[in-house]
Amino acid sequence: MRDRRQDRGQSLLEFAMVLPLLLLLAVGTIEFGRAYYHYNTLSKAVRQAARYITSHEYSAQEQTRAKRMAIYGNADGTGSPILPGLTVSNISITPRGGGGTTNTNPPEWVKVSVTGYTFQTMFRGIVPLSASLTPGVEMLFMGENAKYEYPTP
Repeated sequence: MRDRRQDRGQSLLEFAMVLPLLLLLAVGTIEFGRAYYHYNTLSKAVRQAARYITSHEYSAQEQTRAKRMAIYGNADGTGSPILPGLTVSNISITPRGGGGTTNTNPPEWVKVSVTGYTFQTMFRGIVPLSASLTPGVEMLFMGENAKYEYPTP
């Protein structure tokens, strides 16, 4: 019969061989979850900014307020950004259709998107991943001078 003390070394060796693989799998899962969270947060912020700009007058001031809405969650731009490193320069507002870019001649559609925002992993030494996250949404302009109005029932 073998002594149980001899088996302890084998178990420790097996654990030492499997541990790096398990840690890599755990770190990869954590980082994938963080990347998904960042993308989802950016998507919600872009939708919120698009809803804001399409329901207000189409002016430079309201575009700035919409960008602040995407970054801070409020049009005044108070508080901290919803994600680290997100700035006004990362939010793009693009008019489409209608030929207008002013309040007197607004566009038919407005696209709000994120440009230049890069997701960085927490564990750069283990998982050297950086991904450009670029969610965007396009909505029908329904502001004060909109060309189209939905009929009321």
